[in-house]
Amino acid sequence: MEQACLTHLLPADLPDGIDRLYFGAEFCCWRMPDDDAILRAIDLCRGAGIPLTLVTPVFYPAWQKRAEQLVRLAAENLREGDELLFSDLGMAELVRSAGLDLALVCGRALSGQKRGPRILDLELTEQQRDYFRMGTWYGRTSAAVLREIGVARVELDNLLQGIAPLPEGFSGSLHLPWAMVTSSRNCPFREPRHDRPCTPACGAAFTLETPQTRTPLYQAGNTQFLRNDRMPDDPAGLGIDRIVRHLHLPA
Repeated sequence: MEQACLTHLLPADLPDGIDRLYFGAEFCCWRMPDDDAILRAIDLCRGAGIPLTLVTPVFYPAWQKRAEQLVRLAAENLREGDELLFSDLGMAELVRSAGLDLALVCGRALSGQKRGPRILDLELTEQQRDYFRMGTWYGRTSAAVLREIGVARVELDNLLQGIAPLPEGFSGSLHLPWAMVTSSRNCPFREPRHDRPCTPACGAAFTLETPQTRTPLYQAGNTQFLRNDRMPDDPAGLGIDRIVRHLHLPA
């Protein structure tokens, strides 16, 4: 089982025992590291002899030029074994339209998994339970879209209700411990529909609690998470061959 860690903050040293570094932002384009930090992360990985997965976010139209710059940076600096993770189909299209041979990974922002903690309180049949363990890429048509753009790896949240085995031909990366619950372009730390970096920087994370569920949510930037440290009993049987551990709440 490959072991990776995810961060958007450049570490001074890589954690021990990892086989891969995920570096970048998934959910907020304004929290994406700059080119200098990305290049230093690549250097860290080269020095440690491990590959890098460059993580790219959901983005606004106003951020597209930056997305295009990232595609060029990836084309010039990523090598065999490295990956580009897209959280926005627009990023995958930029890579495709440029005719670049980059290893693409589909991020969990696009997974379509059913993530809410109150699912545990529902009275479900076995068929309904199976439905709540699936996501977008379990459908034949949706899976064909990924195959068409050359994607064979998908990122998965560690659902409280469990995960269904992935369709044949896909490998999964399971994220721990922070499972995305919901994300929005309307960030609580600033005005909606913004088209420029945040000033001041992103506010501190905070906890959300409600009598409707015993599971607290954690708000970081524009995204809410729940914590689930419990590994599935048989991740390999689900098509999962990589564990991605978070150094902090993801961006």
